[in-house]
Amino acid sequence: MITLGVNFGHDASLTVIQDGKIIYSVEEEKTSRIKQDFGWPVTAWRKFNDDYGIHPKDVDIIAFGSNFYRQLNKNEIKYRFRKNKGIKYFEYADRISSYLGLINLSNRENNYETFKKEILKLGFTNANVVFYNHHLCHAASAYFAAPFKCDLIITADGHGDGESITFYRPNADDSLKLLKTFSYEVSIGQFYSAITQLLGFRPTRHEGKITGLAAYGKETSLVNEFSSIFKFTAGELKRFPFDDRDTLWADYMRNNRVNIEAKINFHSESEIGVNYAKNGLLLKEYLNKIIKGFRKEDIAFACQKVTENIMYQLLDNAISNLEVRSKIKLGLAGGVFANVRVNQVMYEHPAVENIFIQPAMGDSGLSLGAAILAEIDSNPKCNINNFRFVDTYKGPDYTNDVDKFIESIDTRKYSINHLRDNASELIAKKLADNKIIGLWHGSMEWGPRALGNRSLILNTFDRSVNDTLNKRLNRTEFMPFAPSVLDTVIKTYMPKYSEECPAADYMTITYDVDPKYHDILQAVVHVDGTARPQVVKRSTNPFFYDIITEFYKLTGCGAIVNTSFNTHEEPIVSSPMSAFSALVDDRIDILVLDKYMIVKKIT
Repeated sequence: MITLGVNFGHDASLTVIQDGKIIYSVEEEKTSRIKQDFGWPVTAWRKFNDDYGIHPKDVDIIAFGSNFYRQLNKNEIKYRFRKNKGIKYFEYADRISSYLGLINLSNRENNYETFKKEILKLGFTNANVVFYNHHLCHAASAYFAAPFKCDLIITADGHGDGESITFYRPNADDSLKLLKTFSYEVSIGQFYSAITQLLGFRPTRHEGKITGLAAYGKETSLVNEFSSIFKFTAGELKRFPFDDRDTLWADYMRNNRVNIEAKINFHSESEIGVNYAKNGLLLKEYLNKIIKGFRKEDIAFACQKVTENIMYQLLDNAISNLEVRSKIKLGLAGGVFANVRVNQVMYEHPAVENIFIQPAMGDSGLSLGAAILAEIDSNPKCNINNFRFVDTYKGPDYTNDVDKFIESIDTRKYSINHLRDNASELIAKKLADNKIIGLWHGSMEWGPRALGNRSLILNTFDRSVNDTLNKRLNRTEFMPFAPSVLDTVIKTYMPKYSEECPAADYMTITYDVDPKYHDILQAVVHVDGTARPQVVKRSTNPFFYDIITEFYKLTGCGAIVNTSFNTHEEPIVSSPMSAFSALVDDRIDILVLDKYMIVKKIT
């Protein structure tokens, strides 16, 4: 049996389960080369079809990771399937007609049939089409992928299917029981995104910059101001504009603060989507007033501090309601948990024994949760242990394209060295010589983190390299680069690390770094003394492990810098050509393309 999981929104993605095992998971942006691509994963499916020889008629189930048919207009659904701009113009016309009162777009239940028809047109003639709740998919992706059985699963993001935060607990049969849900009206994700936008960055994409910037700030009265935006009483959370949205919105409209384009665009949204957008506009207006006169760093500090506090309070309340006598194991998913400092705070709760953050914690992870839920529903006796993650190397593998690509390289401009048994030693020496290396090897990683197969690597000895590399990559980052650290030395550098905790395997949590090692690790230690490590194990990535091991022998340092192999605002590289482009543009000094080392000749 073949099951497809699909995220049809922003950060579109595809997960494939065949005969009860996950064989493929990839974000559409990595194959389409369009950042945060959306809709049907056209290029991800095409690559899968090419690699595995599985055709649309072979697919039994297509599971969508949200009730998209209730959220989108009919022509928007068609556009997201076909990517035809002509259809998009019809969708624009629908919005305008609805705004003028000529048509009614509010009843969207029939859009379920639109999905089925579009699926049939793509050739999936035997596939049953199902939809699952957005946050249930997040929760399932964390619970079933975790290497241990979670006692509590928390999801948090902007919003999805009307919810922004949920708490689940597993039943005896491993189904998930909803313990508590908070609506879109209290969204912490929307608060964090509003600050991201007010500080000049792009919401739903650049929130990580705020996390990094926060460490440069200090506590001011803004912490109390931001805290007052939320009210947490007796287990219930409320958020500005509280119960005053209609009054505040009427005033907002009276003062003509919504232009005609925005009014028309409301008609592309469901009722929940419209109200969420209104809350966002009112929140940004309020925040913009109270942040005036404060430094960006202090605004970011207050935003981060309040987010950590609210999430900790919610966790603390949930744990007290569980009435457990021992420590619990926690599973997390949803965009809020891309925030590694929040994850550290959650892990340090005295009642938490272990923590797992699903590596594709944002909406791309919905395809994983949807595929797993559909697989279990269709075959309740399937072995759920097959879904537990050992690594994230679940994306496309372009290795078979390498030799042909190598033949196309102009050897007058580039030298090509065929790597043999001494590959790790040679690469380690180049790292010790302060070279910036693009490392391209094997299958792509699932999720936003590069974990040694599509990574830019260099040594950790010089903090100024952050500025150098960011300039070459056209990035503006406040976070230092993350380290990839050997499993044999990680506890020496970061004493609170536990080998039982899988979060650091996927670079999804921060740890305090022992001050004795701040100097040797200066390029990866943030100003607050933390680092966001990837713990590298030989069992999951022997090629990468051997490189760091050889570097350790040469330098006495068991860690290297690891940042994603991409330039600013581009997806992580996929094919040999996309990796080679970085060498052509002088973004890197050396390209390791599987078994080849390529260097630009000096002219």
